[in-house]
Amino acid sequence: MRTFSFSILALLLFISIPAPAQNSMKAKQTTFTGYLVDRMCGSGMSKKSPEKAMMMAAKHTRMCAMAEDCAASGYGVVYDGTWHAFDKTGTKKAAAYLDKIKAKNHLYVAVTGTQNGDMIDVASIKTAKEPKMKMEESKKMEKKDDMKMKKMD
Repeated sequence: MRTFSFSILALLLFISIPAPAQNSMKAKQTTFTGYLVDRMCGSGMSKKSPEKAMMMAAKHTRMCAMAEDCAASGYGVVYDGTWHAFDKTGTKKAAAYLDKIKAKNHLYVAVTGTQNGDMIDVASIKTAKEPKMKMEESKKMEKKDDMKMKKMD
C-alpha cells in the first residue's frame, strides 16, 4: 500500500510541475508590419537582398495575390526582407482582407499573431501606414523598371 501511495504522489507531483512551466513558455502575440504577399511570389522575394525583397513586395499587386494559383499557395508577410508564411487561419483572414480592400499594391499590413518558426499563427490583419521612406524608394524603383522596359521595346 505504501508503494502504491508513493507512486500516486510521485505521479501527481510529476504532472503538476510542467503545467506552470508550459504557461510561462507560451509565446506572446506580436505585431509584425510588412507587405501582404502570396507564397508563390513571396518565397521568391526572400531570395533577393532584403532591400530588393521589400521593394518587390511593395510593388506586388492585389490582383496577383488574388489570382487562383497564387491564392491557393497561401499567404504571408514580407518584413525585414524575409517572407513569413501564415497558418491556415491567417491565410483565410488574408483572403478576406484582400476581398475588402481597394488598394492595387503597397499592401502594407499589421499582422498580430504568434511567430512559430518561419510561420505566423495569425490573430488579426489590418491595414498599416506604410513608412514614407519605403514608399518613396519603391516608387523610384518602379520608375527605373519602367525606363528599362521602354528601352527594351
